[in-house]
Amino acid sequence: MPTKIDNNRQKRGRPTKKKQNDTKEQCMEEYEKYHTSGYAAQVLGINRHTVEKYYREFQELEVEDTNEEFVLRQRSAKNRVLTRLDGIITKLDRQLQDIEAVLEDDVNGETHDVARYEAMRTTVLKSLSDILQQKASIEITPTMDLTIERYIEDKYGQRVSETVTKYKS
Repeated sequence: MPTKIDNNRQKRGRPTKKKQNDTKEQCMEEYEKYHTSGYAAQVLGINRHTVEKYYREFQELEVEDTNEEFVLRQRSAKNRVLTRLDGIITKLDRQLQDIEAVLEDDVNGETHDVARYEAMRTTVLKSLSDILQQKASIEITPTMDLTIERYIEDKYGQRVSETVTKYKS
């Protein structure tokens, strides 16, 4: 009787951790080849539900990585735009100071085309105002991760981080 038990060892029940890892790696290879779970199960000779379980894991990781990458790109773009706007604001401030200095000189006796400088000052002030409004709008616009988190919180009544922590426990 002991030989029969030895012959059936590890043929039923939960596979060993090594076998599970090997199966997962094989499933990953099939997933990366864009094969369906049914085809992968047939090729690998394992249960379709096992392959589907691993495919779901791979899909979730893919979505998380894609979302994190997107949010980082979004934040990076937002920061680059804000930096550029700061540079534009600095240049407009200098132009405004130069124009006002010319208008001050005009009061002190030098003659310039006052109407022209007043028009330039108005144009610079308008541009400065527009840029400041754009900058404020960009600064207060939330990145996608905050928008999605707020949506989920409103829809399901709990914060995402709490939900994730609850499921990881």
